[in-house]
Amino acid sequence: MNVGIFLAALGVSMLELSEAGAVTAVYQGIYKGIKPTLYAVAGVLLVLVPTFTVGRYIVYLPLDYVLAVSAVILFYFGYRLLRSARRYFKGIRRGNVEEEKSDLAVVFTVSAVEAFEAALVLIALIPKGYFSALTGTLIASIVVVALTIALKDQISRIRLPHLKYVLSALLFSLGTLWAVEIIMPISDLFLLAFFFIYLAVNYGLLRI
Repeated sequence: MNVGIFLAALGVSMLELSEAGAVTAVYQGIYKGIKPTLYAVAGVLLVLVPTFTVGRYIVYLPLDYVLAVSAVILFYFGYRLLRSARRYFKGIRRGNVEEEKSDLAVVFTVSAVEAFEAALVLIALIPKGYFSALTGTLIASIVVVALTIALKDQISRIRLPHLKYVLSALLFSLGTLWAVEIIMPISDLFLLAFFFIYLAVNYGLLRI
């Protein structure tokens, strides 16, 4: 086993998937049952299964098209999250079934996005040590699931409207970063700047 590849895969997978786990735990506390977990797992598998089955060929896909489609999806769900948060703060209510479908779609999308972030690194690691990268990712997944279960009660105390507000800013930020990358090279450090800008913009929209 290549220890360096293993540790890199373990680290990046834990970092990205833990965010998906935290979001899932919040929704799990609201919608009883296993639906949020199933949607989260589906989102992660949608990305990671192709990564480890045809990962070495993914690099041949035109990255600009992948980023463009991903950016549009992120903007769409960022908008849906912001709209849902605004309804709550304005005291507007929707049907429970419709709201649940929207929230579960968000869980799926956030999980897929976080898995995609990890996959960008894993694709570079796979050619140098497939088994090491796979093992690191599997162990990271197990650790994230265990931590999510252990900390579920604490995480689930986060208020959902506030989580939607923050997540919408995150999705808008990622969408903007990936859209800009199509035009010109840009450092990932700009993600933090975009995030705070969207936090401010979204806050203003919630107050209108």
